[in-house]
This record gives sequence, structure tokens and C-alpha cells, in this order.
Amino acid sequence: MKSGKGEYCMETIPAVSLNLTGEELTVLRQLLESEQARMLVEIRHTDHRTYREELRRRLASLEHILDQCRG
Repeated sequence: MKSGKGEYCMETIPAVSLNLTGEELTVLRQLLESEQARMLVEIRHTDHRTYREELRRRLASLEHILDQCRG
């Protein structure tokens, strides 16, 4: 969820389990890898320290999810 000025706000959401087929897991992994690459570029090009730190936190979460997808 975005808050003002393009910054992201992390919400606390209850944990869920996903039951995905192999094909769905592959698609999810590809989407996450694409977003990971995009975020790395955005982090490098961001001058605003607070926003960059928020992006790094989101990237860490994304990478944790990717690790789970890779098994």
C-alpha cells in the first residue's frame, strides 16, 4: 500500500498458506524475480534516504518469499 510521496507503508497482515500448482509457483517466482530486479534499480537511483530504507525492507521481505518459492 502506498502512502504519500510514493512511499510504501507495510501493513500487518495475518500469515496465510498458499496451495499453488507447480506452474503457479513458477509464475510467482518469475514475478518476484522481476520485481526484485526492478527494486534493486530503484534503490540505486533513489536519493531520499527514508524511501530507500523502506525499499530495502520491502526487498528483504520479497527475497524471503523468493527463498520460500525456491524451496
